[in-house]
Amino acid sequence: MPQADFYILIAAHLQEKERFICRLVEKAWHQGYRIYIHTDSAEQTERLDNLLWTFKQDSFLPHDIYSDVTHSVAPILLGHTTTLESLDAQVLVNLADEIPHFFNQFTRIAEIINDANREVGRKHYRFYREQGFELNNHDIAIP
Repeated sequence: MPQADFYILIAAHLQEKERFICRLVEKAWHQGYRIYIHTDSAEQTERLDNLLWTFKQDSFLPHDIYSDVTHSVAPILLGHTTTLESLDAQVLVNLADEIPHFFNQFTRIAEIINDANREVGRKHYRFYREQGFELNNHDIAIP
């Protein structure tokens, strides 16, 4: 059964949200998952691309931008495309306001929710419930 995890960030601003995304992706990568991070825009893709290189002083997360490289061996891809060829990825981190139509290619989906997108998160929760996903909520306090 596919699974959707909702990470509800308490009082998190954009920078804190994006750093949390990096930590979550790092954890999934260390667990052996291949990940696709779906963003809303080229600007958000670029910000996350830079952050994935620099969010830790002593390491980076190996990744490619999907629109630049469609056949990549990197375990992490990110992009804002509306179409996605079949990937060998199990985890979708959806940062977009809309659920991409290719969501069913993934066995796990992560939605990152903060005050700015709470209503979008509720809409996505209802959608995944209707699709028969196992749903999990995680309240995350950002220090």
